[in-house]
Amino acid sequence: MPYEFVRGRASTRVSPAPAAVGAAAGLRVRPGLLALLLSLGGLPALAQNGGTAGQFMSFGVGGRAMAMGGAYYGISDDASAAYWNPSGLAQIQRKELTTMQATLFQQTKLTYFSYAHPTKGGSTFALSMTQLQGSGFEQVDAVYNPATGDATSVKTMGNFNDQQQVMGLSWAKGVTETVLFGMTVKQITRKIGGSSDSTKALDLGTMKTMGASYRLGLGLQNVFAQTTGDTQDKYPVTIKLGNSLRLFKERLTLSMDAQKVLTGSTDLRFGGEYWISRWFAFRFGLLGLPSVQETDFGFGLNFKSFTLDLAQGIHDLGSSTRISATFRFGQSRSDRSTTQVKNFIKQGMEAFQEGNFALAAQKFNQAQDAAPGNKQVETMIARLAAVTGYVPAATGGEESQTFIRKGAIAYVDGRDLKVSVNSLRYAFNKNPRDEKLLGLLNMVEKEAGVADVTRRLEGPEQFTWIDQKVFDARQSIYDGHYDSAVRRAQDVLDLEPNNVTALEIMGSAFFLMEQKDKAVAVWRKVMELDPNNRSVRDFLQSLRP
Repeated sequence: MPYEFVRGRASTRVSPAPAAVGAAAGLRVRPGLLALLLSLGGLPALAQNGGTAGQFMSFGVGGRAMAMGGAYYGISDDASAAYWNPSGLAQIQRKELTTMQATLFQQTKLTYFSYAHPTKGGSTFALSMTQLQGSGFEQVDAVYNPATGDATSVKTMGNFNDQQQVMGLSWAKGVTETVLFGMTVKQITRKIGGSSDSTKALDLGTMKTMGASYRLGLGLQNVFAQTTGDTQDKYPVTIKLGNSLRLFKERLTLSMDAQKVLTGSTDLRFGGEYWISRWFAFRFGLLGLPSVQETDFGFGLNFKSFTLDLAQGIHDLGSSTRISATFRFGQSRSDRSTTQVKNFIKQGMEAFQEGNFALAAQKFNQAQDAAPGNKQVETMIARLAAVTGYVPAATGGEESQTFIRKGAIAYVDGRDLKVSVNSLRYAFNKNPRDEKLLGLLNMVEKEAGVADVTRRLEGPEQFTWIDQKVFDARQSIYDGHYDSAVRRAQDVLDLEPNNVTALEIMGSAFFLMEQKDKAVAVWRKVMELDPNNRSVRDFLQSLRP
């Protein structure tokens, strides 16, 4: 026989009776219990879904969420996300503890707490509990007439307690920069009189950020459920959809949720939140389909690491109040991540300066793990990989090794590729037979847009890169390519500013391009460096009027 919650002549069938109650047993509940269920938000659910199992899990928790009519699935950015949408836990930056306790009708209390712990790896774990507890309900033993269905005798059997509880372990992480995923494993227990049962269930949730102001949440509740004990109840699968829109520099948030019990009807909720100042927010919400069944409003007070939220619900049976508190403590994930990234980059640059490119690569990869979305770190890692592909290390105090390190640092830093080119060219000039160094130099030259890249040296062993450039510059004079001669001479002067031969060639090229003022300035530099240079001195004297 099913048992009934009785109030006067009206009764509402709830669920199959626990086996321990007995076929002829009934439970008489004081009139206030029905009011209790309705005041918790049970009225819409009972009316639409016929009293589904675990109905207390849909009452809602948190003063902030309830003041917004329970339209919180597409927001869920605090510790109570473990109850609403577990994927939202990935948005939490610091450790959070949220707690709520509401004293309801007829010695019944609704208690909730959740502790969320973000980790260095980007995941967030949470432990939560939702509990509905009542006492002093009257138990009776009734005998029914099978023909009429009326009770022929009713015997009082004392009082019984009702306790329903959910313990949840949640996990969430950002799958991409815009997509979050989370799950909650639940242990649901019920104790009514001498009857008890237990259920394991799983909730799944996702959230996607679309643009700067819109978020979409989608998930399933009780996607898997396994029950043992004195019941035949089945926990229904529920589809949940949430939307949130942030406007006016995120001071105003509007949200709308829809949930569909596969064996029942659809539930719509709408809410809003407006931060009048940094420490005070006003909230409002509606619950209803097809007509408004509950109106909610409330406010929030934010005191840095502490938030106090109050919600007031108004419905046909009167009103209900919920107050919750949230505590935040510890270093925020973003601050911790920023500090780690800076430390890893600093260690990587120190490894560069010592010529240990492999260690530098390791530190930069650790920086990327600490901040997966850091574009600057990603670019530095790609450049470093290119360097180590040619030159894995450059240790020691030799001049060539010093300039390789300088060129590699300038390239990975990426702000001045000309410094990188000149440093690597000078290093190559000191060791012109290093094919790997030439490959690195050519790669950097191409990225820097250098038209005349360095070539492999030909000729005798003593014919250096500087010699090659001087030879090419002089050949450009013979070929009539004076601008090329100036450019190649400048390549030499970038590394050896006092190279007299390169200055002579540059002066000649300017003169042949009829830029006599520039030619004279360059040749005077030659005379400063080599006062005994007769050919340049004679030519300068010939130019005097």
